[in-house]
Amino acid sequence: MNKALAVAALLALARLDGHAYVEALYPLQQVLAESTVIAEGTVESHDPQKKIATVKIGKTLKGKCTYDLIRITYGGGQFWHPEAVPKHFVKGAPTLIFYNDAKQAEMYMGRFFIQLYGDAGATPEKAWWSMTHIEIRMNRTFNGTVPQLSETVQNVLGGKAKPPAPDPKIPPIDKPHVAALPAHGEAVDEAKLPASFAQRIVKIGKPRDAENPGAAGKGLAFQYYEGSWTALPEFEKLKPVKSGTFERPALQAANRPEGFALRFTGFLEVAREGVYTFTTSSNDGSALFIGSVRVVNNDHHHGVVEASGEIALKPGKHSITVTYFQAGGSQALEVFWEGPELQKQPIPAAVLFRPVTP
Repeated sequence: MNKALAVAALLALARLDGHAYVEALYPLQQVLAESTVIAEGTVESHDPQKKIATVKIGKTLKGKCTYDLIRITYGGGQFWHPEAVPKHFVKGAPTLIFYNDAKQAEMYMGRFFIQLYGDAGATPEKAWWSMTHIEIRMNRTFNGTVPQLSETVQNVLGGKAKPPAPDPKIPPIDKPHVAALPAHGEAVDEAKLPASFAQRIVKIGKPRDAENPGAAGKGLAFQYYEGSWTALPEFEKLKPVKSGTFERPALQAANRPEGFALRFTGFLEVAREGVYTFTTSSNDGSALFIGSVRVVNNDHHHGVVEASGEIALKPGKHSITVTYFQAGGSQALEVFWEGPELQKQPIPAAVLFRPVTP
């Protein structure tokens, strides 16, 4: 894990978005190659007052693990990270440990990596491991469940599969993402996971047929709602405070700066057949649908975050829905597209339509 730790050292030197990190993509294959030991584990105990947890080691996937129990202290971690991890140190929660001979390690828990440094000079029964930080961009390396990562690692090590490439379009982890991520034992709705932990949506199969409605006017219809949410609401169950039309998704449709939600509906005109990438940049959560397919999942309470997805489309007018909610604080919403002979840019009003009665 020498290169991994060199990257980690750099991460502590440069500030970006209020965190001590630089942008880095780290392939899973590199993590596997630089780890001398990879082992499964489960959380054995947790003391939130003392900020310590223990992980019982189970099956070893690579090398020889000399630990039966790993003792972890996380109180000295950076920024908001010590506040975010206690929720996920649930007894019985699965983990995956990666470490090298210098006892420099990554541990995968929940759906994220944390960096640990072990006490290299201590015997296994007396060693303590200290968390330094959550790897806020290694969710781009892998962001599924621990059992899924364990299976992936075993298949890659056994030559049965190729390691997944990192995805730079998945947004990095922030504190609200970890807070909204279900802990071990809680119900999980994959469609409502925070964008940092959701599988980025790629619909690149047979190009989608356009609806091509009859009479259509410029702009989108919108519905405006007021309330308090920490994730996108179920709009079908809500009664709008007002409705109308707007030339494109924009927050000027709102009556107040906080505690509201918007849904924009209409049609997007596509000129050429091909694969299109849609992106929302929002504070707080947003989503974009083409027809009934959610192409972009950028949900939950968070700062300005970009999330994207791809879908293959035929020429014509396709049904489009953009949803947004604002819990409090700063607000932002922008919707982009890119595709054949089309660089990434905000979706212009000229290609957005709404049905009208002849």
